[in-house]
Amino acid sequence: MGGQGRAKGGWNLCLRGAQELLVHGSTEWAPAGRAPAGTLPPVSKSPRLQQSFVVPRSLAGERLDRVLEALSGDLSRSQAQKSVRRGDVFVDGRRVLRSNGALSKGQTLRIERDAPPVRLLFEDEALLVAVKPAGWITHRADRSDAPDFSAHLDASFGPLPTDRGDERPGVVHRLDRETSGVLVVARTSESLTALQDQFRERTVTKRYFALISCPPREDVLVFDSPLAAVPGTLDRQRTDPDGKPARTDVQIVARTADHALCECTIHTGRRHQIRVHLAEAGHPVVGDVLYGTKKQRPLKGSIPPPRLALHASHLAFDHPTSGERLAFDAPLPEDLASIVRGQGLSTPGA
Repeated sequence: MGGQGRAKGGWNLCLRGAQELLVHGSTEWAPAGRAPAGTLPPVSKSPRLQQSFVVPRSLAGERLDRVLEALSGDLSRSQAQKSVRRGDVFVDGRRVLRSNGALSKGQTLRIERDAPPVRLLFEDEALLVAVKPAGWITHRADRSDAPDFSAHLDASFGPLPTDRGDERPGVVHRLDRETSGVLVVARTSESLTALQDQFRERTVTKRYFALISCPPREDVLVFDSPLAAVPGTLDRQRTDPDGKPARTDVQIVARTADHALCECTIHTGRRHQIRVHLAEAGHPVVGDVLYGTKKQRPLKGSIPPPRLALHASHLAFDHPTSGERLAFDAPLPEDLASIVRGQGLSTPGA
């Protein structure tokens, strides 16, 4: 790294000068003052995260702790139980202290908790490489009440450049709300431009792990159907011969008759690219309620998927200042790894 940056091996909670603002169903951060150049601002209390959910039909009748695990995106069942015992969980506006009660379709949940610490893989004066948890939007322009990861990074390590707008501080690329994984964020305007150029010129390497239903017979697949937005919808995409070029390479890592873990390399960065290519070929990503409802096969034990089973596992690019090639990996988070193992599949590196 030429002595410029520091690779990170663990969880790094460094919420510098962050001042919390709780908004119903979301969290925003405002800087509580910047320290003079060359000094570190004081470390403040973690921002509080408030999330709200409506119980879907698929989770009706399930216990409260299981529902929280499924909807939160990053809480384990034991963590959900601890949140209930602390009095941080509300059902239909009333605080509950037991986690084994069954919930009904349409009931509203609210959980209040500390924002999780940022897991940094690398940082220097030009950029940050972090692991985005599932359940967080990349930036506020994504039109969601979910917590905003770029704002979290801006409050913790900023100020980040706002060349693309105040709602996108430092954002070079995005991951879907339910997708976890490696994300690079620029710390200067010059780095932002240089990194965006690499994504535009397709010199960045991007790989994902996906757990899919109805696996193909082949171990290697290549999808190159162009993609376009579905007219009249905000988010939904489809294959379209008149759409934008898109290519996804798929390698099956482990399989059973009903499910497979695969590694997907994307050569373009279209919205929902992996999800659309796999779903339209009949192999939907587990937990994909937008594209995969018709061909989803139940998980063993009939447990509901905790979230979209998609994780950005690898990212490689050239450092915007030194030109050195950097590569970063993030293993499957435990919420997905446990589901993979539960299907009788081995996890990468196991």
